[in-house]
Amino acid sequence: MPTDTTAQEAQKLIDFAVARLGRVEGNGQCWTLVNNGFQSLGFHKPSATYSWGRTIAQLSNARPGDVFQFTRFTVRVENEDGSWTEETRGEPRHTAILESIDANGYATFLESNVYNDRSVQRRSYYVKTADLEGGTTVRISGSFVIQRPQMP
Repeated sequence: MPTDTTAQEAQKLIDFAVARLGRVEGNGQCWTLVNNGFQSLGFHKPSATYSWGRTIAQLSNARPGDVFQFTRFTVRVENEDGSWTEETRGEPRHTAILESIDANGYATFLESNVYNDRSVQRRSYYVKTADLEGGTTVRISGSFVIQRPQMP
């Protein structure tokens, strides 16, 4: 029966992706980065499409090396002066490896196939709604599933 990866094993998935920053991994699809990492490291890959391990129910339990499966996920950052920025992932789905996350839900991911760029990238964005200092508000729409990689 598969078991959760340890923090050290999960770090190997992060290291796999970091070693490929700026390069196209396989066919450049977002899921290929994760799939090739799993194959290289001997992680268990469930047979279901876009399934990467045991589901983690709470964002507060996410840890580096977990895989996020986004579905039409949009982050809108609204500033006190009325200006705003918006970023979308997962049209309809997007797969990314969590590298780090802070208490406000600001996360750094290793991912590919973002904005028609198939190279592996490190990108940071919020994954939860938050009111920040200085009158900035982060609004989240869409969804994601957090999955913990497994060892056979």
